Amino acid sequence: MNKSQIYDGAFARWGYDAQVLTVAEECNELSASCIRMVNHKANGSKVAEEAADVEIMIEQLRHNGMNDMIELHKAKKLTRLATRVGVEVEPVSPFGPSVAGLLEEALEQMELAQGLYLDARTSNRLASARARMAISLLMQASQKMISEQQNAERREARNA
Repeated sequence: MNKSQIYDGAFARWGYDAQVLTVAEECNELSASCIRMVNHKANGSKVAEEAADVEIMIEQLRHNGMNDMIELHKAKKLTRLATRVGVEVEPVSPFGPSVAGLLEEALEQMELAQGLYLDARTSNRLASARARMAISLLMQASQKMISEQQNAERREARNA
């Protein structure tokens, strides 16, 4: 089974926004199944089925450019959990690449994607992978920009 081809097909057929909305829908179904299981109105099989749906949707998010962001947040949350339960781990740096660095890398990835796409001897899947990496970098840059703006607005409000 080639998950990459399946995820590419889903992305091509329904688009990114629809797939992100489906992630939310599947998470809600998993949540409802967990509640039903605890209330003895469903069994573990239904929870497992819904968890499989959520995992597939998360894999699609990863495949379509969010892998690095997911891994960064996962590492931070696992470090926090380790601290809470008394397990010693190496701390995760709260700082990642700068917005300028992310934008620069995204441009490089787009140039690579374009070169691969224009090369008739190269699979468009390789170009697509570079384009998804560019999307991921742009998403990270966008989130950092929003965070920086929110922090600036909070500072401004405090000083007013």
